Amino acid sequence: MTTPDPEFILSERVRTSRAMGADSSFVLHGGGNTSAKGTVTDIHGNGLDVLFVKGSGWDLATIEAPGFPACDLNALRALRPVEAMDDETMVREIRRTMLDPTGPTPSVETLLHAFLPHRFVDHSHADAIIALSNRPDGEAICTEVFGDRVIQLPWIFPGFPLAKAVADALDANPQAQGVLLHRHGLFTFGETADEALQSHQELVALAAARYEADRTAVLEAAAEPSVCWREVLPALRGAVCRDTSFVFEVRDAPWIIAALERPDARGVLVSPPLTPDHTLRCKCLPCWIDPESDDPRAVVDAYAEAYRAYVQRGIAHFGPRTELDAMPRVLLVPGVGIIGVGTTAKAAAAAADITEHTVLTKLAGLGMGAYTGLSELELFEMEYWSLEQAKLAGKTPKQMEGKVAVITGGAGAIGEGIAHELRAAGCEITLLDLDLDAAQAAADRVGGALAVQCDVTCEASTAAAMDAVCRRFGGFDVLVPNAGIAHSASIATHDVAAFRKVVEVNETGAFITLQAGIRVLQTQGTGGSIVLVSSKNVYGPGAEFSAYSASKAGMHQLGRVAAIEVAGDDIAVNMVLPDAVFGCGDNSSGLWDEIGPDRASAKGIDTLALQAHYRERNLLKSVVTARDVGRAVLHFASRCTPCTGSVLMVDGGVAAAFPR
Repeated sequence: MTTPDPEFILSERVRTSRAMGADSSFVLHGGGNTSAKGTVTDIHGNGLDVLFVKGSGWDLATIEAPGFPACDLNALRALRPVEAMDDETMVREIRRTMLDPTGPTPSVETLLHAFLPHRFVDHSHADAIIALSNRPDGEAICTEVFGDRVIQLPWIFPGFPLAKAVADALDANPQAQGVLLHRHGLFTFGETADEALQSHQELVALAAARYEADRTAVLEAAAEPSVCWREVLPALRGAVCRDTSFVFEVRDAPWIIAALERPDARGVLVSPPLTPDHTLRCKCLPCWIDPESDDPRAVVDAYAEAYRAYVQRGIAHFGPRTELDAMPRVLLVPGVGIIGVGTTAKAAAAAADITEHTVLTKLAGLGMGAYTGLSELELFEMEYWSLEQAKLAGKTPKQMEGKVAVITGGAGAIGEGIAHELRAAGCEITLLDLDLDAAQAAADRVGGALAVQCDVTCEASTAAAMDAVCRRFGGFDVLVPNAGIAHSASIATHDVAAFRKVVEVNETGAFITLQAGIRVLQTQGTGGSIVLVSSKNVYGPGAEFSAYSASKAGMHQLGRVAAIEVAGDDIAVNMVLPDAVFGCGDNSSGLWDEIGPDRASAKGIDTLALQAHYRERNLLKSVVTARDVGRAVLHFASRCTPCTGSVLMVDGGVAAAFPR
């Protein structure tokens, strides 16, 4: 038989891996792994048998060829006779076989893939397989559904012992179509990539058919949340944001709300995860909070106390471990929904995704008997796995990780510049602006930001925007009132309506924003930071700029009063005062585009010379950029120094505007 070209093998491996990864009921967020075997030519021109296996950090849904590091297959198989091997030794030995030592670390299941004789091997944590196996009589149910098409093995911890057990079982039954690992997942295999995938899909479909009617019934049940997000979610977020900051991901589909309202929901759902690797994102148990009867902080405190006791029991059995924080990663809240909790939006979304599948699978499978997960010690062993502990040692969180910032006037150049700097520091970002399309474009450039339409002069619009922020992230920690407009005219000739409009946006808009934002921060109860984007004109006004200068001075004074009023809530309020910021990359300043010609006329210079004029008039001869303003905001937002009511000029040094 002709050996297929290795490039063809790898391309087939990528194609069917993506097909499997595209189905979230098979794999979620890095779960599952696939492999292929082929022959390459080494540097001496000799053929070398290799294993292409999924690398750590790659997701099957989007994996590419570099995500399958190649390992010396014969060197891997030479490890099978070894009697025992700890995880660190196994990882070292696997890495020694890599053809490219700079590639991603091969999957922890690499030896399992290597020990099997088949060219293509697929592994998933399919919901349907787990729904059948996580029952007291799961083995009998699986025998009824699959007969002798699959080999069934009990839970075995991933790594070398599991690799040997699967290989030995398949040696004894080489005709098996797959290997089912109870409370873990499924392996299938084939000579072609499609054969392995089709076997996988067929077996999962058989499992799904066993409880499809019950699954459909759960999905067809419907109820709607009836909550004010800015009143409920910040209180919940405040309950979990203690020593560490977290963001939320809310799932409130009608079937989820209905599921959490079932009388048996709490008893069924506050139970171990579908498969132990979910503990790495969701911990061993979710936290149930009834917003109508529970004090969220008291419930979370009790959860944390129970978690610490669980850790101590695990350490007593397995030995010393680096204890993780005790805050839950999943909240189940009747009337609200599933809330994923994470130090980043991505981590929160992963916890929410996993929990959606978990809730559906647990409830839909009840017709087959009570749900049973692994024991506490088995879960602890996975959550505190030495390989996962090693990853923690190299992780340093970003300065603003877990924080959420809300920026008004977010579509503008300064708003975008602030967003870029806070995002780079790890903050989740929401851009509020009257022009939603422009805000979305800025959000796309920032990367991962939320864009929300908001008229800061309208109380209802601003309240709705705050609701949207809380719905998305659970609350926020940093508020940046930045929205502003300008009009250039002398006092004698200034149109009164134009003057009022500038004051309405710059000053009244700041007041409405502060009022709505402070209410959310106070509900959250975790302190926070408000940074108003004021102006150099507060201290150094210019001719024919009365509306802008006066309204910014009013905004500035609002900030000083707010600093006095909310200090008792541990909310710091500070001001940055920029000058002459003409854009942020390709995002030209709308304010300067509009008033630039009038300001140039007032100064008796050509419009094209305006930016150079402002640069030359400051002491440092500096071009002030939107990112400069962003770094000033970050200084206050991070609360790296204990200050409130403070002013930071971002103008290159304009002597006439020195604070006094």
